[in-house]
Amino acid sequence: MKFLEFLDKVSELVFPSDFKCLSCEKDIQKGEAFCTRCKQELPYNSGNVCEVCGINIPSAGRCVRCNGKKVYEMARAPFLYDGAIKKIIHNFKYNNAKYLFKPMAKYMADCYNKFNMQADVIVPIPLFKKRLKERGYNQAFKLGEEIGKVLNLPIINGLERIKDTPTQTTLDFKDRKNNVKGAFKALDKTFKGKNVLLIDDVYTSGATLKEACKVLKSSGANKIYVLTLAHTMLENKEDSKSFK
Repeated sequence: MKFLEFLDKVSELVFPSDFKCLSCEKDIQKGEAFCTRCKQELPYNSGNVCEVCGINIPSAGRCVRCNGKKVYEMARAPFLYDGAIKKIIHNFKYNNAKYLFKPMAKYMADCYNKFNMQADVIVPIPLFKKRLKERGYNQAFKLGEEIGKVLNLPIINGLERIKDTPTQTTLDFKDRKNNVKGAFKALDKTFKGKNVLLIDDVYTSGATLKEACKVLKSSGANKIYVLTLAHTMLENKEDSKSFK
C-alpha cells in the first residue's frame, strides 16, 4: 500500500463519516452523510437555474452572463455555496479533511445523472505546482476520482496550470476573466474527440472553468460538461433581473 493511500485509510478511521453527520457531528446511521435535520437544511441548488451556467435565478431561461456563445454544454452543481457546504469545502481545501470527498462526490454524481450529462472522461481543474505542493493534493482531482468510481468514468490529468494566478476572491467579473487568461495548457489528449466532464469544487464567476474549456476545445474535446459541488449565488439585483 502506498504511503498516501495509508494516510487516507487512517483519515477514514479518525473521521468516520459513516457514523457522524458531516455538518453537526451527531451520530447517524452507517452509510449516511448527514442527519435528517441537517440534510433538510442543506443549501440545495434547486428551483430555477440558468440553462447554461446553472446559477439560481428567479425564472426559467438564461442569466445575463450567458447570452453569448456557449463554451460548454451546461454547468451544474447540487448545492449553493453557503452554510454547511461552504464549511465543508473550506475543510477539504484547507484542513486536510479528505474523508469528505467520497460523500460529496455522491451528490455530484447524482446531479450528473439528474441533468443527463453524457461524458466519456473526467478532467479536473488543476492547481499550480506550488499550490499543489503546499496543499498536498488537488481537491478537484480527489472529487473527480470518487465521481469516476460512482459513474464508472476514467479520470485523466488533461490540463496543466502554467500560470500562478492570484486568488479570484477579491476581483470583479472582468478582472477574473483577465486573471486566468492563458493559465492552462493541454497535457494528456486522450480526451480528443470525446465528451469531457470538467470538475471543480466551486463555480464562482465561471472565468476559470471557461478558460479551461477553451483549451480543451482547441485541443480536440467534443462536448464539455461542467460539474462542481457548489455554485455561488446571485451577487446583485441587476443579474437577477436580466434574462434571455
